[in-house]
This record gives sequence, C-alpha cells and structure tokens, in this order.
Amino acid sequence: MTYSITKDALCTYLVNYHSLDNFDRLSKGAGVKKFFKKVKSIQYDPLNIVGRNPNLVLQSRIKGFTDDILAKLLYKDRFLVDAYDKEMSICITEDWPFFNRIRAGTEKHEKDVLARRGQIEVLSHTKRIIEELKARGPLGAKDIDLGKCKSTSWGHGKIAGAGLNYLFFAGKVGVHGKKNAIKTFDLIENLLPDRIINTKEPFNTNEEFYEWYFLRRIGSIGIHWLRNGLGWNGYYLNDSKLRTKTLNILEKKGSIIKITVPEIKEKFYIRQEDIKLLQKKPEYDNCIRIIAPLDNMIWDRLMVYKVFGFQYSWEVYLPVEKRKYGYYVLPILYQNKLIARMEPMKHQIGKSFSIKNWWWEPGISINNKMKSAVKNGLKVFSEYLKADGIDKCSVQKIF
Repeated sequence: MTYSITKDALCTYLVNYHSLDNFDRLSKGAGVKKFFKKVKSIQYDPLNIVGRNPNLVLQSRIKGFTDDILAKLLYKDRFLVDAYDKEMSICITEDWPFFNRIRAGTEKHEKDVLARRGQIEVLSHTKRIIEELKARGPLGAKDIDLGKCKSTSWGHGKIAGAGLNYLFFAGKVGVHGKKNAIKTFDLIENLLPDRIINTKEPFNTNEEFYEWYFLRRIGSIGIHWLRNGLGWNGYYLNDSKLRTKTLNILEKKGSIIKITVPEIKEKFYIRQEDIKLLQKKPEYDNCIRIIAPLDNMIWDRLMVYKVFGFQYSWEVYLPVEKRKYGYYVLPILYQNKLIARMEPMKHQIGKSFSIKNWWWEPGISINNKMKSAVKNGLKVFSEYLKADGIDKCSVQKIF
C-alpha cells in the first residue's frame, strides 16, 4: 500500500506529529512523558547558549516546561535515562532492556578509542572504579584518584574519567545526576528499577531486533526516507544494505507504509499507526516555535530542505570564516513553515533575552498575524529562560 500526499501536507503532518502546532496539547511533566512515549529519544548536547538541546526541544512543545521537569524525570523518577542512541541521547527508560546490542557496540567502540589514544591501561582500572562506587555511592571523575591518562588532544585526561566513560557505554554504570554538564555516576542497578534491570529483551534473533530498532527510529522522526543522512545515525541504522533489507521486511509486514510526494523524488516511510495523522487538520495557535538545533524533526538536514525548503546547518563547529549565519543559530517555525532563523545572545537568568541576529527566509510575506505570533513566541521563550523580558533593540532587529 502506498499513499501520496503533497509537500505542504507532509509539512503539516510533521508539525502535528511533533506537537508543534498548539501549546495546549501537552503540559508540564505529563506532557513530557507523553512526548517521550512517542519519540522515545531526544539527542543530548552539553552546549548551553539559551538552554541545552533536550530542553530546547521540550520548551517548543510543552506548555509550562522548565528545566527541572526534565531533571526530575531523569534523576529522580528515572522515567528517562541517559543512553547512546543517535549520538548521546536521553531515552525512555522502558527501552533500556532492548539496547543490549547497542551497548555491546558502544563498549567495543570505546575499547577501540582507548587503544587508538594509547589509553588502553584504563581498562585495568575499571574493577577498582566499580568497587569505589559500591563502597562510596555516586561519584564523579574528580572523586576517584587513579592518576592521569596518556595525554591526547581529545577525551578524558584522567583514568577515572575515561574509565567511567567506558563503563557508561558498556551499561555497567549510569548517570546519577548532573550539575550543569558535570556528571556523577552510580552502578546501573542502583539507578534503574528492578523491573527494568530484570527484563529480558524479547528478540530471539538479530533480525527481530533490527525491525524493532528501525521502526523505533522512524517513530523518533515521524516519517523518514531510505537515503543516508543524520536521521539514520547510530549502530546498525547507518548500514545502508541492512536498512534497505529491514525496511522492505517492515513494509511487507505492514508495519510501515510507503509515502510518495509528487514534488520529491525520494519515497518516505511512516509507521502504520501514524497514518491517521496524515488526515489530521492543524490547530495552530498564534505563536512561533523556536526550534532546537538537534530537534528530532530536523535530524536529517537534506530531508528538511526537500520538505520545508529550509537549508539548515548548525555552524557551531565551523571556523568563523566558513559560517554563513552565525555560531548558534536556531530555526523559527510558524504554522507549518520554517520562516526565519535567529542567533540569540548567550543568556543569563534574570537578564533580558537578547537577539544578536535574525534572518527572514526569502519570499516570506510578513503580515500582522505573523508579527503577533513572533512576539507571542518570543514572550513564551523569554519566560522559559526566566528572563527579565525581551531586549527592545532585539525586537527592532526583527521588524
């Protein structure tokens, strides 16, 4: 079975799927839980200019979202867990038992990394690190003195830090908590509920796991295509032959449905359970959304360009002379269109929210309703930041 929809309808579907149309749909902690049950995973990044990526993802969808809501779900309720999925991520804890193959892959990768850096001696200290955690409880790298690693240009400089990192990727320890981006760790059995630790994965074969994992990733984005891209980052997912084979199996089983868009050459795949959303009419509030740089909806940059006509690159890792826009630039969504991009100033709580630069997309017609939506969205965003209002000069830069 194949469905054909217009590009505009696909944009609307993605906005609806990601709950970016109306703030009244999701609220506070219950809203965060509901969203995670759908997408399963949000990419983590420690960089904080106006909030870290997971928090920015959630503030654009969740009415009344504050950073402490996410922290509580992670480090008190353990409804969520830090894990490797698409890069470093925050995942729904109920998926932990199903990630054995991913943890085996990341453990091997970390061993290879330590070997390349000449730090393989770290592995001989992991037993001591586990003993320290058993005896002393949650610890950070600074709390365990095992000396320094061989100096490298990247990675941990201390044996304890590299050892904790390895044990994390192996699934032996987990993140107990964070202060800013500094982690404390504990044994994973001390962090996750017994029902999670004792649940066995349901997969009898690798193929069964692949089907689950590929289907899960499509659900993290809402709809995806076959071609390579950042949306397929992660173990197994980035194997193009395995991806083609698995998606064909899922399509034959009816778990995914093929979608064609006359304006786009590539075919898309959607989970069968999400087909009904293709017919859902939008319920837009009059409020823009400031989109996170690693938001699930824009994981695949080429797909975003083909679907929304919006060419986006996160330029934080580019040299200044190679940046087209700026260091930390965020897309602006209005209804089902990405209409602009904004470079915010680094924010401090209690200070005014300031915008360094704002660029409207070519061809955007700015009317009074859109102006109102921009002002409303900036107000919501400044409240999330606990800012003392919006800098007046910033508004003048927009209009």
